[in-house]
Amino acid sequence: MDEMTLQDILKSNYGIESSSLEFLREGGGHTYIVTGKNKYLLKLIGPAFSDTARQSAAIMRYLEANGFPVPETILAKSGEAVFETEADGEKKQIVLMEFIDGDEPELEKCASEAGRLAGRFHQLMEKYPEEPVSKGKEFFVGRYLEFLRKKDYPRIAEYEELGERLWDMLKDLPQGNCHGDLHRGNLIQKSNGQIYLVDFDTVCRAPLMFDVMVMCDMTDYFNLKQEDIELTGKVYRKFLSGYSEYHALSREEILSFPCWVAIRHFQLQATILEIYGIDCIDEAFIDGQLYWLNKWQEAMDRFSEGL
Repeated sequence: MDEMTLQDILKSNYGIESSSLEFLREGGGHTYIVTGKNKYLLKLIGPAFSDTARQSAAIMRYLEANGFPVPETILAKSGEAVFETEADGEKKQIVLMEFIDGDEPELEKCASEAGRLAGRFHQLMEKYPEEPVSKGKEFFVGRYLEFLRKKDYPRIAEYEELGERLWDMLKDLPQGNCHGDLHRGNLIQKSNGQIYLVDFDTVCRAPLMFDVMVMCDMTDYFNLKQEDIELTGKVYRKFLSGYSEYHALSREEILSFPCWVAIRHFQLQATILEIYGIDCIDEAFIDGQLYWLNKWQEAMDRFSEGL
């Protein structure tokens, strides 16, 4: 869809005159910064992600109605949060929201505040009226193992044994409605210090500790260093001090953190392969990830002692 068509839609269906569009990024659709009298973020979404777009918009409106810091959803004149149109014979959806002018926060400095935000999010999502898709062992472990089988990876038995052992320690942890991608890049901090949470495309039902780990893991994905392990522990402890004000975690959940760090490497690798294809990594890369995971296992007990 060209820029002029989008400008016409903004004018006729949102009442936004004389707008200019700046392409921002691609991923599940196209995202633009819209500048008119005010500044907005526009997502143009194809049919493959239509259900995701509707869920994301509904969650944002639910959180907004409960006073949670998310970008305001801009409704079309029809009152819809998701505006449907058609381009080149294909249905498209438009979601328009407030543009939050800010930066990714330095988590080392605001881990407690981020913990409060995450805890409040999990607390509110307990009462969310719809149940999102559930994600369990197949999502977190099985997808990556299946990719390794397709690649005939010779050391797959080591991955299989590790995946089984990790999931056995995590499978009975409490579940809830998770953000699903709660990394620091999905936080925006304004100049006044207010932190907003964005991007609800991956909300799912899963162990809540997955969200907590994704936010607090400060290790380098490719090079495990002792100073990063120590920083992760420091950030995690500060995060928990804020998180616990809104949502309680059991001792078992708190101590599961290092297992989730390892599981993250299974989950994220599978997602990367789904996006970029099975040939985007080679055997040497997979060996490198296994080396990282083996080093992390050696550090897990020492990490837990500090919690």
